Amino acid sequence: MARPRSTFGKLQRDQAKRAKAKAKQEDRAARREDRAEADQNPPDTGPAEDQSALLEQFAHLHEDLADGRISIEDFEIRQEELRSRLQVD
Repeated sequence: MARPRSTFGKLQRDQAKRAKAKAKQEDRAARREDRAEADQNPPDTGPAEDQSALLEQFAHLHEDLADGRISIEDFEIRQEELRSRLQVD
C-alpha cells in the first residue's frame, strides 16, 4: 500500500520551519563573526565612563526586558555591549 502524501499545509509549515532555522543559524554565525572581530580589534579605551551610569543602564535594560519592550535577542546584544564597557577591578 502506498504511503499517503503530505498535505499542502504541512509542506508549507515544514518549509517555514526550515527557513526560520536557517535564518537563525545565519544570525548566530554573524554574531560569532562580530564577536571574533571585536576580540581581535579591541575598542579604544577613551575617557573612563561613569561606572554607576553603566549600572543604571543595566537596570533599565532588565526593566525593558521584564516589561516586554525589547526582545531577548536585543537584550543579549545590549547586555554584551554594556559588559564590554564595564570595568571590573
